[in-house]
Amino acid sequence: MILSFIGIIGLIISIIILIIGLIKKSRKLKMTGMIFLMIPIFCYGLIYFWYNKVIPNSNDKLSNEFVGKYSTHKIKSKKFLKRNGLFDKERFLILKADGTYEFDTIPGVNLWKTGKWKTGGIDGAFEFYNEKGEKTEFGFPFGSGENCGLEFDFRPNNKDFRNTEQITLIKTNNK
Repeated sequence: MILSFIGIIGLIISIIILIIGLIKKSRKLKMTGMIFLMIPIFCYGLIYFWYNKVIPNSNDKLSNEFVGKYSTHKIKSKKFLKRNGLFDKERFLILKADGTYEFDTIPGVNLWKTGKWKTGGIDGAFEFYNEKGEKTEFGFPFGSGENCGLEFDFRPNNKDFRNTEQITLIKTNNK
């Protein structure tokens, strides 16, 4: 935002100086205008580099770090699982390196059995898509390496959005 503002101001100043230099036929003013024209070129070049090179590279590294198998039974709060009838069997989410996932469905979590996932969502969220390509859920990552996990919104009653809790799946291994 600041770089865009500086770039726009630099562009306006350079255009004004160039116009004055053309009217007065001053070589010095024209050169000054050209120097000021480097400000927006630099600012927008930096913005391009950030959003097209740096961020996609960090998203790739993050997705490689979070590939693996996640379990509901590795969480600290067993009371949550028992209270919501989820303690009967261990449920898994498997994030694969090719961008697909497999999930043992949990009623109240809006993830399909299979689909695609990617990093780089709003506020660092992982985005999960069904087989039709429709976005179905967001997962919020935490931790790193072997001590990482994903949090999902859990709604026991899909019509009651005020009664939303967080369910946490913890990474169990890399495969």
